[in-house]
Amino acid sequence: MACNCSKCSSKCSCADTALTNPCSYTDCSVGSERCDDIQSASCVSYTGTSFQIGPASAQIMIKSGDRLDAVIQKFAMIFANGLGACTSEDLQHDPYNVFAGVITSSTANILWNGIYSSSTGINIYVDTQVSPQGWVLANATPIVTTVTNFTITNLVASTAYKVKVIDNGNSSSCKPIEILFSTLAT
Repeated sequence: MACNCSKCSSKCSCADTALTNPCSYTDCSVGSERCDDIQSASCVSYTGTSFQIGPASAQIMIKSGDRLDAVIQKFAMIFANGLGACTSEDLQHDPYNVFAGVITSSTANILWNGIYSSSTGINIYVDTQVSPQGWVLANATPIVTTVTNFTITNLVASTAYKVKVIDNGNSSSCKPIEILFSTLAT
């Protein structure tokens, strides 16, 4: 959604609906936003030819249609774990493209995809960001792989949480994506 569409093509962004509220993104003074148009990574998709690189058990794959936020999370997992046993496209890995949906004062809907094809289930863990007490399993049994969301309940209002989504059979040495969010006030 652009505030100022005088310098862009209708193919890429000007066909968007313009913002109706005052827009500070077009303030070009020093220290202000530099861009005329800001896009959410979750709203940008790679539309080129799908590609992969690396041998079996150390392979990364970017598919046409992958969202930029999923690609960023995939690369973040590779930076943390290296390309191999925890991240290879053709080996068991934790889900990527993990994000929060609707958040209330006591619940948070967690969504994901990028599940390993032979996964036996998904587990969701939650902890607080400030003074963490340790990860707590939020689901009673592993979530079947055809389900790609879970609502965590009994959260405390106005509290910062972190959540990780883990493949049930993955190695505990693999570092999964942790998303951060805060519950709403009551």
